[in-house]
Amino acid sequence: MFKQFEIILTTVCLLVSAVFLILIIFRIRGIYLKKNARVFIWNKEVGVLNRIGKLTLIVSLLFLVPSIIYFIFIVILPSAVILDYAKTLFLLSLSAWALLEIILCFSISENLLKGSLFKRLAFFVAVILCIAIDVYLFPLIPKSLPYPPEDDCVILELPVRGTWLAGHAGATAITNGHLTNRYAIDILKLGPDGRFFKGDEDTVTDFYSYNEPIYAPADGKVVQVVDSLESDIMGNMDKDNPGGNYIIFDIGNKKYVYFAHLKQGSVTVEEGQFVKAGSLMGRIGNSGYSTHPHLHMHVQNKATAEREGRVTYPFRFSKMRRERLLFWKEVSNSYLLRNDKFSG
Repeated sequence: MFKQFEIILTTVCLLVSAVFLILIIFRIRGIYLKKNARVFIWNKEVGVLNRIGKLTLIVSLLFLVPSIIYFIFIVILPSAVILDYAKTLFLLSLSAWALLEIILCFSISENLLKGSLFKRLAFFVAVILCIAIDVYLFPLIPKSLPYPPEDDCVILELPVRGTWLAGHAGATAITNGHLTNRYAIDILKLGPDGRFFKGDEDTVTDFYSYNEPIYAPADGKVVQVVDSLESDIMGNMDKDNPGGNYIIFDIGNKKYVYFAHLKQGSVTVEEGQFVKAGSLMGRIGNSGYSTHPHLHMHVQNKATAEREGRVTYPFRFSKMRRERLLFWKEVSNSYLLRNDKFSG
């Protein structure tokens, strides 16, 4: 499934990038050959309506680019499988096209100015379409980015080593599909090829996350362990035991860290045992209600896995390197959003 998504979405990303590049070439070619003489928008012959249309288009394009990028690469979960080179090409070609259009918005083609009514209508329809997309997409950014302040969060160490990808993460449903476990995160190990899977995805070992060790993100006392459920079969969604093999441990202040979907027989701690931050606790599997190997993690108010009465708390990691979109950055006491890459 993921391989098919990767092929389809990467191809679509490359095709759209090619369209933007072709548009850029034709626009520059038309200007260079002076086939489309242009008039500065402040010229009297342009008219107030055309001037307003051009200025409105400038503003809408400034909102359009970040809106599209954010929606595709952060809000949409499947975009995580798009290969990095295709993602980079898309971002660069979209940005270059938008920049060129913004520059050209300070003038207007004589073909448009003196052309048919259809051409002028097409221009204003394009402006209205850009505005409509902005109105729908741009509010997602300010709605999904806010996270509870540091003082209201539990500060933890990363429970994994190496480079990882955040699946569901963040504080809102826009980037986090955990409807009953707000602030929970799902994370997947990335291999040297930058992907979280290899091969044909037929077995759990095709996922880099499988059998990866997990470590205590804080000092605490283990209060509950399940370690006997099947974890090696793909497609075996256990609705009766959604967390599969799990560990719950008390980190103080009536807060408990919950690790789920662990490998059968891999848990190295026992109930009642005290653990130090950084201690090996178990390994990632595919047990419970899980489609593929990954680690589910959240902080809750209960010492048991029962859902009734469960409250989850926001948490941040004390130190990590994080890539959001294309840029890696060292961050402290920070949180993850969907499709963030991170390492310790």
